[in-house]
Amino acid sequence: MAECKLDNTAFSGLRLSSSACVAFPTCGLAMAESERYLPILIDKLEDCLAENGLSKESIVMRMTGCPNGCARPWLAEVAFVGKAYGAYNMYLGGGYHGQRLNKLYRASIMEDEILTIMKELLKRYSLERRAATVEGGESERFGDWCIRSGVIKETTEGKTFHDDVAEDDEDEE
Repeated sequence: MAECKLDNTAFSGLRLSSSACVAFPTCGLAMAESERYLPILIDKLEDCLAENGLSKESIVMRMTGCPNGCARPWLAEVAFVGKAYGAYNMYLGGGYHGQRLNKLYRASIMEDEILTIMKELLKRYSLERRAATVEGGESERFGDWCIRSGVIKETTEGKTFHDDVAEDDEDEE
């Protein structure tokens, strides 16, 4: 296991719940990095997770290099879909178990903005999420919190996927 670097038992819940498509250089459809970049992004978020007591919290994060969705980003609690090299559309609010689609939160954002947004959201999530109601139960999941706290509106059916996205709300201000 050590030879294949599979012996690390201290992976964060975010890392264990993440997934990416192959993107560059394998996929001819890729517009942005994915498989090679997601571990780097998670490295940059893990200190924030630890600071907020979320290291073991399972948050489903997916990243794809294009909108074809090979890593199923539309079902993730947090997703990044490649738009151009180094730029991603950010989606929030998917169901932890894949029971709800997420919704566009920000378009064409770069790493610095991704980190700023994610660090702020993770801090808020750690402070505002609902605790487990029974001993041994689950506390509120990140995607559910995003909806309850008003960060993003829930996608209740496929035809409302593009309605009430956060980007639209910002344009009106």
